Amino acid sequence: MRQYIKYYFSNNIIEYLKLFCVFTIGVVVSIFVINNSNSLEQEEIRNFINSKISIVKSNDYDNKNDVFNNSLKRNFKDFVFIVFLASTVIGIPFVYWIIAKKAFSIGYTISAIFATQNTKTAIIFICNSMLIHNIMYMVSIFVVLVAGVNFVKSFFANKKVNIRFEIFKYLIFVLIASLIVIMSSLFEAYVSTNFLFILTVIVSSMNLEKINLNYSRLCHESG
Repeated sequence: MRQYIKYYFSNNIIEYLKLFCVFTIGVVVSIFVINNSNSLEQEEIRNFINSKISIVKSNDYDNKNDVFNNSLKRNFKDFVFIVFLASTVIGIPFVYWIIAKKAFSIGYTISAIFATQNTKTAIIFICNSMLIHNIMYMVSIFVVLVAGVNFVKSFFANKKVNIRFEIFKYLIFVLIASLIVIMSSLFEAYVSTNFLFILTVIVSSMNLEKINLNYSRLCHESG
């Protein structure tokens, strides 16, 4: 198993580097856009981000099963479309575009949070509320696209192609990616919100403890 994983990544490292570059470009463009937005747009962004953070801090969410179902429907709606596109020569460039668009969305949101919140709040919110499950979802898209590229390449190779085997291999990677999508939605619905709420309480307690310690030290010095 370990040898196959090593073989897989050694054969596909170039494709994954291409995807990483496309993703990075999308994030960089989003940072440029957010830094050049006007004051009215920044105020709208600030209000939107503050409302989202307030909801997370209060743990005021609807039924988490509904959150999971909505996340799964949203993710699989895009995922199924990507699976279809990745299996065709014409569709592969569109998947690259989808990745760039998704990267722009993630980068824009992260930049907006850092632009409107203090560093501590921004890091906690990003790491636990949106970053992890978005990374998992992007990994699933990467896996499907690389599998799709290999699937398409197999039909242009100078050798006799076992169509059934190539389709089976592609579907195996689609299945693996599908499991990652499900894990992403599970994390978003049942882990991110609760974990962030706990971290917020811990950080608040640490700040309160620090205030009490400083107060005690001040009283001691005064005495």
